[in-house]
Amino acid sequence: MDFLYFLGRFHVLVLHLPIGIIVAVFVLEYLARKEKYRYLEAASPFLWGAMALSALVTVFLGYLHFSEGSFVGSSANQHRTFGTAVALIAMAVAFLRTSSFADSYKPVFFPASILLLVLVSITGHFGGNLTHGSTYLVEFAPQPIRSLAGLAPRRSVTSVAAADAFADVVGPMLVDRCQGCHNEDKQENDLNLTTYEGVMRGGENGKVIAPGKPEQSELLRRITREPSDEEFMPAEGKTPLTARQVEIIRWWIGAGAPNGVTIGTLEVPAETRTLLSEELGVTF
Repeated sequence: MDFLYFLGRFHVLVLHLPIGIIVAVFVLEYLARKEKYRYLEAASPFLWGAMALSALVTVFLGYLHFSEGSFVGSSANQHRTFGTAVALIAMAVAFLRTSSFADSYKPVFFPASILLLVLVSITGHFGGNLTHGSTYLVEFAPQPIRSLAGLAPRRSVTSVAAADAFADVVGPMLVDRCQGCHNEDKQENDLNLTTYEGVMRGGENGKVIAPGKPEQSELLRRITREPSDEEFMPAEGKTPLTARQVEIIRWWIGAGAPNGVTIGTLEVPAETRTLLSEELGVTF
C-alpha cells in the first residue's frame, strides 16, 4: 500500500495540467467560433484528447491519495465527486471531438468547455478546503460575506487581559500553522487542531494535551523537536511555530488548557505577559 500512497501524493502535482488545458480549450473554442480564428479548430481534437487523458490520470492519482484515509469531511467527498465528473465529461466530449462525426456535434464543444471550467473551479474550491481549511477564502472577508459562510464576526482583542486564552491566542496559532494537515476535512492521524474540542479529543494515538502537564503533552513534544526530526510538527517543510508561540502554548497547557476564560483571570508569569503582549500586539 505504501507504493500506492506514494503514487497518490503526485495528485497535487499533476492536477495543474488538466486545469491549464481546460482553460486553453475554453479560449480556443471561443476564438474558433470567429471566422478570423477558424484555423484554430485544427488543434481542438488534440487539446480535448490531452485534457481527457490528463484529467483521467489526475483522478486516478486522487483516488489513491484519498485511500490514505485522512480525508474525512464533506469537502473531501465533494472534491472527489466534482473531480470525477470533470474527468468523465472530458472523456465523453474528447471522444466526440476526435471521432469521424465530430462536425455533427460542433455546437456542443464550446458549452462543454464552459461547463468544465465551472466544474474544475468548484473542484478546486473543495480541494483548497482540504489544504487550507473551509474558512480560508473568507477568513478576512467583510462580515456580510462571512455571515453568508456561517462565520461569526472576527474577534477583536483590545488587551491581553481581556483575551480568551484559546479563542484569541492558542487557537489562531494552531489554525495558522497546523490546519493544512489537521482540519475538519483533512485529519492526519485523525487529529483536528482547528477547534478546542478537536485539540482536546486528540487523535488516533491518544490525547495530545495533558492539562496542567506541558512536558507530558504530545503536542508540545512534537513542536519542540529539532526541525530535522521526522516527528517534528508541522511537517513537510511547513512554517513552524515561533519560539514565542511555543512558550505561550507551554504556558497555556500548564495553566490547564483553559477555554472560554479570559487571560486576566489566570496566573500569568511576568515573562509570559511580555510574550502575550508581543504576540497579540496589545498591552496587558
